[in-house]
Amino acid sequence: TTTATATAADPPTPIVRPKTGRDMCKSLLKISFAVGLVPAAVLLAALLETPAVRELDLETLKATPFSPQAPSEPSRADATGGDFGTAVPEGFGSGSMFDRIAKYYDITNRFMALGLDQGWRRALVNDCLAFEAGLGTADVALLSAAALKTASGEAAAHSIRGVDPSVEMLREGVVKVEASKMADIITLAKGDAQDLTSVQVLDSTGALGEPSAGIATDSINKISMSFGIRNVPNRLKAFREMKRVLKPSEKSRVCILEFSMPPKDSMLSTIANFFVAKAVPFIGRIISGSGSTEEYEYLFKSINKFPQPLEFAASMLEAGLQVQKITSFCYGAVNLYAAVPIQ
Repeated sequence: TTTATATAADPPTPIVRPKTGRDMCKSLLKISFAVGLVPAAVLLAALLETPAVRELDLETLKATPFSPQAPSEPSRADATGGDFGTAVPEGFGSGSMFDRIAKYYDITNRFMALGLDQGWRRALVNDCLAFEAGLGTADVALLSAAALKTASGEAAAHSIRGVDPSVEMLREGVVKVEASKMADIITLAKGDAQDLTSVQVLDSTGALGEPSAGIATDSINKISMSFGIRNVPNRLKAFREMKRVLKPSEKSRVCILEFSMPPKDSMLSTIANFFVAKAVPFIGRIISGSGSTEEYEYLFKSINKFPQPLEFAASMLEAGLQVQKITSFCYGAVNLYAAVPIQ
């Protein structure tokens, strides 16, 4: 047999003890604390924050330079000369991407936004009780319907219409609308914000109807879009569609709620910036249980590429929509744009 012997030159063999359950619990607690610390800091900062409101005049917007949106994959309408639906057929930000994550979209959003997102949507509803383009799972439509009923005691049948390119997101919305007994007020349809001339209405079971006439010209009082404009391949086309369907009235409004990378001009805004860039995608993966990180990497990239608030407001002016006010939440991570149509 061969015997191994140690000499004075050999280093002592380290004794490796297996981790006990207690050791693993300590490690897990440390990781949980590290993961939870940044969201807790952001939540505390957001609760202490007073939203910043910036009033804008027409001359300021005209003087603000902005870069045109980079070319994106063609919409299905552009690609087929008449079909409609998903804004980008298969890519990230498309209806098909949101179809894949629809089942856990709401709960993931709540965790990623630390429960603050409904407050932001209520601020949107205060400015725009509206037709909603980029409906998602109908949160804003439901808040709008409730606000209409509170304000007037009742709401006209089908007074709120919502459009989204994702059928599965719409089906999640149908369930919520039916549960809230708002189906007589809210109509949900599949469609493309870049071309609202044709839609497919969903019934109470979530079944998709045949293509039908969409939103008529000069027929809508107010339009809202929450966290959807980033995913539109051609924002200018969407803005022009909004302008087309809006009534030519001084009371008409377009209200857009969207993420943006916060400036790093203070400690709290730096924390918010880190949270959007790193913590939000991580939380999204964990809560959703998704094995793929691509959807949440797309989330950060789309926010990172999105123009800063004043530039975005200036880009809307090209379509005849004048942003009069920007309300910034969470130190600039979320912005609400309130615009009016101009000739």
